[in-house]
Amino acid sequence: MTNLIRVEIFKLVQSKTLWLLIIIITGLSTLLHSLVITDWWQLSGTEFDRAQLSELNALSAFTLPLLFSFIVSALAGFHVSTEFSQSGVIKNQIISGHHRAYIYMAKYLVFSLGSIIVTILIPLLTAIILVLLFGHGGDLINLSNFTYLGRAFSLFTLQFLCFTAVVLWIAIGTGDSGQTIIFTLLLSIIMFIIEKFLTYPVIQLLYENSFFYQFSEVFHYSMTTGEILKSIVIAIISLIVILIGGNVCF
Repeated sequence: MTNLIRVEIFKLVQSKTLWLLIIIITGLSTLLHSLVITDWWQLSGTEFDRAQLSELNALSAFTLPLLFSFIVSALAGFHVSTEFSQSGVIKNQIISGHHRAYIYMAKYLVFSLGSIIVTILIPLLTAIILVLLFGHGGDLINLSNFTYLGRAFSLFTLQFLCFTAVVLWIAIGTGDSGQTIIFTLLLSIIMFIIEKFLTYPVIQLLYENSFFYQFSEVFHYSMTTGEILKSIVIAIISLIVILIGGNVCF
């Protein structure tokens, strides 16, 4: 298992897609946060506003499923799904004698790591660095704000792991980069439609107990202990089910 993870990390580091996404997201994040901090982009009404962290308002853009779906699906499409095409190298890994479950988990762990770096860590670190450079770091040096950011992004990352498991499943099933991106974006659009337009009680109940719903819930400034525990339970159960299903598919 350790050797498989090392191989996957090596392939991820060598991936041109990863580095291209890092450059694009770093540039985009720098631009958006600079516009917010200098008041060129008047963004308000976010949960960061309620937490008195208005300088971090641009982070709300990177927590939208439609945006990070494209980022994650692009990484999965050009880094993972190509291995499962007819000319891919996945057959070599399978006949090498490694258990398929280990191969699957190694791919999931490393792919999730790359997705977290590009989608979560880079925007967050860029925001913090720019806030400090522009001399607005006073609001960040606060225990309550640190606690809020730690809790919100920890819970968000937990839900995000469920999402990367779904995208990996799609990449394995399609074996095509274009289809991986299209199906992932389509999934996010469907979830958006369910959230905004479908009001059937049963559908709403199912949606409100899904990790997709938690993407926005975890950033609420005030969360009770029960709501935090509910978010954790939803993520863990969803992740276990999705990983089992993905492993069977593989």
